[in-house]
Amino acid sequence: MVLNKVKGFSLLEVLVILSIIGILATVAAPSFIEWRLANAMTSVLKHTADIAKYGRALSITQRTAITLVLDPSSNHCISLTSDDDCDCSVENSCRVLTQKKRLLVNSYDADFSLPKNQKTGLIFDGTHGMSFGSALTITFSNALYTGKVIINNVGRVRYCVTSELEDIPQC
Repeated sequence: MVLNKVKGFSLLEVLVILSIIGILATVAAPSFIEWRLANAMTSVLKHTADIAKYGRALSITQRTAITLVLDPSSNHCISLTSDDDCDCSVENSCRVLTQKKRLLVNSYDADFSLPKNQKTGLIFDGTHGMSFGSALTITFSNALYTGKVIINNVGRVRYCVTSELEDIPQC
């Protein structure tokens, strides 16, 4: 009579492995959430600054007015346009020289606010970068972090955060 040896794990071994995985998941979840929010804040600050820099550079090279549209209402959208009528909450509404440049801040789990907290258009004039007196600060926030994109009177763009975040200067 030949006995076949059964291969596999016992119930006790499976329960030990599952409890170890559960403990690791419990310990790692808060770090993962913090990393995800930090990464989202870094991305939204850099993308907003890149859109503003691109708008300024494009207006100067093309010698035409380009408007940075900031709408903190329902969709929290940011867009570039060379048209007069642009609603960045509507897809394909804003175009700059046949290109679509639109950023939905909600997709980064963040919100943004402006000094007057209403739809604003910042115009890069095509000769100097921006008209004087048009400086603007855009404040972004999520559950853990607050950051700012600052556009000065000549159209230069920088970004910072209020709390410590890797690779981004503090305000």
